[in-house]
Amino acid sequence: MQTLRLVLIAIVSSASTLFMAAGCDVVRSIGSVATPAATAPSVSTQAPATAAPSAQSPTSAPAAVAQQPEVARQPAVAPPAPVVQAQAQPQPTEAAIRVYRDVRPSVVTIISSVVQPGFRTDPQPRGTGSGFMLDDKGNIATNNHVVQEADRLEVTLPNGATIPAELVGRDPRFDIAVVRAQIPQDQLHIARLADSEQIQVGEQAIAIGNPYGLEGTVTSGIVSARRPVVSEPEGDGVLVNAIQTDTSINPGNSGGPLLNARGEVIGVNTLGLQPQGGQAGLNFAIPINNVKRVLPDLLARGSYPHPFVGIASAEITTAMADALNLPAREGLLVQTVEPNSGAARAGLRGGSGNQQVRSRQVVVGGDIITAIDGQRVGRPEDFVAYLESNKRAGDTVTLTILREGQQRDVQVTLGERPQR
Repeated sequence: MQTLRLVLIAIVSSASTLFMAAGCDVVRSIGSVATPAATAPSVSTQAPATAAPSAQSPTSAPAAVAQQPEVARQPAVAPPAPVVQAQAQPQPTEAAIRVYRDVRPSVVTIISSVVQPGFRTDPQPRGTGSGFMLDDKGNIATNNHVVQEADRLEVTLPNGATIPAELVGRDPRFDIAVVRAQIPQDQLHIARLADSEQIQVGEQAIAIGNPYGLEGTVTSGIVSARRPVVSEPEGDGVLVNAIQTDTSINPGNSGGPLLNARGEVIGVNTLGLQPQGGQAGLNFAIPINNVKRVLPDLLARGSYPHPFVGIASAEITTAMADALNLPAREGLLVQTVEPNSGAARAGLRGGSGNQQVRSRQVVVGGDIITAIDGQRVGRPEDFVAYLESNKRAGDTVTLTILREGQQRDVQVTLGERPQR
């Protein structure tokens, strides 16, 4: 009987060890711990007739057990390791749901109407765009091209109410405009503005707007790239430090917010590449910092004075440098100088004759600009981006130029860019 009792104790003790070890693995699996689970100790279920389990080793039997209290026969099992819960990261869909819920009340539809010539005197609907609330005074940001030809403006709020609006100011070059409406307090939801300099390529981008009149539409993608300058397809408009995104931007999205995963406005949707009416996933937004830059002037005077040097220039390429035997391998070759501009008053010189360089017609003989305020420039868009991001009309810049092989610095006082 003593032998049988020892065998039963060994079997019960071994089963207890297995259960506890298995229990630890279950807890680790539920906790989704990234580290591998500890290997359970090997347990023998076949004990010698003269041995019993030891309190020191669950895998070996003791020499004698008669003098041990009953509790000492239980195997010593280390307590399970604490469970570490992995911090859940918000999924893109979850972020889009949260952002839409928080920001949708800030987004409005802007309806522009024009008076058609002829017998009709009532304004006729011209189109719709989007906008978002900027402050508690009812100011709303949108695109210039949404409102530029309107004789009457209206705003449709998220609750469906349509109210009159008025134009406060607009900036055709940055394609930004501000309209104002008497928004009821219970419908006033001010959008939070981000710092667009902190945008990371690859981060989530969410657009809310009214494409094709479908109010309150949300689309999601990523920030695909940043571009120093993107020219508008019509007019003199440019997007400086443009945000490129694959988030769908269709007609009617213009003027609506592009948001990050925190629900902050990082840009104003403005331009989408749509070959033959389709979506190419190449869409652009105006950085919100550009809006912040011009907003005080739009509110105070209705326009923004963009800096203007007064030159036209061509990018110097390796082929051009070789063909024209230029003293610089990169920089800007001044083509023409605008009369009465800051460049003209500073004595900058344009070219005097045309020459074919591969497929380009180049005006030769002008100054070569290699730097602005000590920063090297290689392309016209670099020049424009620096001016628009750092200077205002009336400021002075230092242009480093090459003329007849000699380097010199020229001080240019910036004028105000004429409206085109």
